[in-house]
Amino acid sequence: MLDTLVKLLVAWLLLAGVALWAHRAELGLSRRMLYASARGLLQLLGLAFVLHWIFDISSVAAQAALIAFFCLLAGHNSASHYDGRRQSWLACSAGLMVACALTLPWLAFGGAIHSDTRALIPLGSMIAANGMNAISIMLERMKSGGAFGEGARMAMIPTLDTLRLVGLVHMPGIFVGMILAGASAIDAAVAQVTVLYMIVASSFSACMVTVLLMNHMAKSDR
Repeated sequence: MLDTLVKLLVAWLLLAGVALWAHRAELGLSRRMLYASARGLLQLLGLAFVLHWIFDISSVAAQAALIAFFCLLAGHNSASHYDGRRQSWLACSAGLMVACALTLPWLAFGGAIHSDTRALIPLGSMIAANGMNAISIMLERMKSGGAFGEGARMAMIPTLDTLRLVGLVHMPGIFVGMILAGASAIDAAVAQVTVLYMIVASSFSACMVTVLLMNHMAKSDR
């Protein structure tokens, strides 16, 4: 236990150091960094305690409900970067749900991923998280006066850069984790690139559906 706490402290000191740097630079980020570090730790510890119950889920409806819950939380966060309205939240959440519905069944039925809870729930959370980031970037750009196309292009830059430079600059977590677990390098590479393709497709789909729904809701209001 003490060894775990020491490792955690060493890692947290990195974040505390850059938070101090941000504070001295008067960027207004230090509190957000420290708050996010505490919240992230508590949330991950909570997930660690309940993960074995989550992986015991066998019902397709329960799997879908849990992934939809991820999308609702992620959609709420993305909407807060725009106007925070309920309609924006619903549009962002629906965009993420559609992205999950388009990608996960296709990959599962095609045999690219396993169809059990141990695979679908983590991958669903990855789609929600990466889609959330893309939507947030897009909405931030649109809020500052940019057109949808410009916002969508900016939203896809981080994901496409990762895909372009994977294996050259970046060794992603799934690839490294599988290698450390004893899998062959080829199997690890195939699994990682499958996930990256999934993230690109789902993030773009989430952005497109979100904007279409927001436009539709705006027209209905008028």
